[in-house]
Amino acid sequence: MRPLKDIGRGLAAYSEAFRLIRSLELYKYMAIPLGISLTVTLVIGLLAKQIKSLVTAYFKGFWPWEFGADFMAQLSGVLSSLGVLFLGFILTKYLVLALSAPFMSGVADRIRMHYAPELHPKNDHQFWTLLWRGLRLNLGNLIRELCLTVLLLMLSVIPPFGLITAPLLLLIQAYFVGVGNLDYSLEAFFNYRQSKSFLNQYRGLAIGNGFLFNLLALIPFVGVIIVLPLSVSAAAISVFKHTELMANPNRLMN
Repeated sequence: MRPLKDIGRGLAAYSEAFRLIRSLELYKYMAIPLGISLTVTLVIGLLAKQIKSLVTAYFKGFWPWEFGADFMAQLSGVLSSLGVLFLGFILTKYLVLALSAPFMSGVADRIRMHYAPELHPKNDHQFWTLLWRGLRLNLGNLIRELCLTVLLLMLSVIPPFGLITAPLLLLIQAYFVGVGNLDYSLEAFFNYRQSKSFLNQYRGLAIGNGFLFNLLALIPFVGVIIVLPLSVSAAAISVFKHTELMANPNRLMN
């Protein structure tokens, strides 16, 4: 089945991405996106800590009995922190993808020249155009992912749906973040709507790319540093090796 094959290709592209980052010296494009990743992650972490303190103090005063007051306050604080970190993880991904768009396009273009120099970009987007496209795409994906996540969590209380909720959540999170990574390689060829239509044919590539993105992003400290350059490079490899952009380059030159 093609979707499963594409998922495998999206995953396998990460191993090749390591080599390309070194050989093409792509790390020089990563300084600003890395700064964006660290800043957004730090802000979300501080926000979670502040909310935990506020919720802990609130429940300690709200609990009507002296017995168990400290325990309930600490429990509510921990739960609120986990909730903020979960939502913060989702929000951080898309903010980083959106704000890094003008810089990651250079990475995708270097990989294009390596694999498909015969492909000539049709669009020469400027900084603000790329930033707006990144915000439009990734914030839209954020809203869709949150809506689907809430819907699946509501359905999870129904026994048959509960069994498939976790796998579906993983697929949804992987797909939307993978779309954001793959779009960096399509900005030079398609407008926003054309890119979305094109990517509908390669959902497996998006899922494979986004799945490893989410796993790498969970690695403390190191994940924030390596996840964006590695995933964007892997996405570009997937696009230029395993889609019709490579199979039929003349299609884009008409």
